[in-house]
Amino acid sequence: PRIRWRSVVGVWWRHTLALARVWKVAFTWFVIEPVVVLAAVAIGIGRLVGEVEGHGAYAAFVTPGIIVGNAMFHAIFEASWSAFERINQKVYDTFLTAPVTVAEIVLAELAFAVTRSLISIFALGSFAIAFGWIPFAATPGLIAVGIGTGLVFGGIGLLFAALSKSLHVLSLVFTLVATPLFFFSGSFFPIAVLPDWIEPIAWVAPLTPLVQMARACTEGTWTAEHALWAAYSAAMVVVFSPLAVAALKRRLLK
Repeated sequence: PRIRWRSVVGVWWRHTLALARVWKVAFTWFVIEPVVVLAAVAIGIGRLVGEVEGHGAYAAFVTPGIIVGNAMFHAIFEASWSAFERINQKVYDTFLTAPVTVAEIVLAELAFAVTRSLISIFALGSFAIAFGWIPFAATPGLIAVGIGTGLVFGGIGLLFAALSKSLHVLSLVFTLVATPLFFFSGSFFPIAVLPDWIEPIAWVAPLTPLVQMARACTEGTWTAEHALWAAYSAAMVVVFSPLAVAALKRRLLK
């Protein structure tokens, strides 16, 4: 069926207004907490580590990884936890009484996951630029990576929301997916230093290509290999988004 973009924008705008109403609390999510984490790691651990071979100062190495990892958490939280609440509170059922389809709801959720990812990248990236850990010229590339992060993890999060029967089950998306990805996708140290049995898994993890592309943007080392990373991320969007549509449709229309 044809997608009515007016319906997609309407659902996305509803979510945007809801976020704007709690902007004071949201400020801590988008700015205070991630800035504290980045500063502690970049400054504290950075002084102990010094430089990372082939990448320069540790602060410059770790910053793009933390920026993308934080964007992942925002996208996957919005598309899983918040979406699960909307399922239970019959918000989506209300949407379906209007001219809105399940596919349009999923597109709106993905768009809002991207929105949260971009807000996160803008907030943390501005802080990192001010401290000289990443160049301002990396901004367009980080925006593109932020869009990819929102789409990939928006799809994954929404799939979990549609399949989970309780918040206890849904919490596994953070304990078994988001947190391990944050630490083992090359954000804090090169993947090559991992044990041989973990390294292959880390290379195919959903967050890894996004971290690699973000770091290439900040270091100015973009190569044909990163185009393959971009294609891999696009493939994940193509896989997870339709799965999310099918799972949510089964959940709402059963």
